Amino acid sequence: MEENILLVDDDAALLEVTSIVLMSEGYEVVTAEDGVEALRLLDRGNYDLVVLDVMMPKLSGFEVLKEIREKSDVPVVLLTAKSQSVDKVVGLELGADDYITKPFDTKEFLARIKAILRRFGRNDGESRAGVIRLGPIELDQNGYTVSRDGEVLDLTPTEFRILALLMKRPGQAFTRAQISEAVSTSSHYLASRYIDVHISRLRSKIERDPSKPGIVQTVPSVGYRAARPGK
Repeated sequence: MEENILLVDDDAALLEVTSIVLMSEGYEVVTAEDGVEALRLLDRGNYDLVVLDVMMPKLSGFEVLKEIREKSDVPVVLLTAKSQSVDKVVGLELGADDYITKPFDTKEFLARIKAILRRFGRNDGESRAGVIRLGPIELDQNGYTVSRDGEVLDLTPTEFRILALLMKRPGQAFTRAQISEAVSTSSHYLASRYIDVHISRLRSKIERDPSKPGIVQTVPSVGYRAARPGK
């Protein structure tokens, strides 16, 4: 099955050229020239990747990204004409998976796109709707179950939400505050100071050796992340 990419940029010439480059590699490409149109297209279709310009009329790329992350975990690559690191930091904090600075080399652009699709694609990530695999762990978002080597594990709702958050974005480090905000619900607020306790209990259930965790890794001075596939 061909991978579908939503390409969003207010530069019509760049859209045309980049679309041709991507389609020449076998990707299905849908384009939008502003953030409002992009969100409309996202509501109507399923995409494997969104390539999103930061500076756009109507809605900026950051605003679009924020709305995407409220309802989807589709990987997002930001395009920015600026070299300032602040834009990159803001984008990554909002949930972008990578960024590419314009103007870019076509070969580098394709390499980055392929790397993101490999990281989050059907082979390394979800092999069927709602299922994420990492090593011996399989997390079914629809069935709300987690198994290790086929054996269903007894996780609490909080442990499940933490694991799902990390496994959806392997390799990305989350602070305790970010985890707390992401997994808290309207009826249950999880204070960041309790994250370590829940991580410890989660590891005792999913790790072969909790003293040497290979699924949920500690990021010194930051927080936690899920291991990258194959790492």
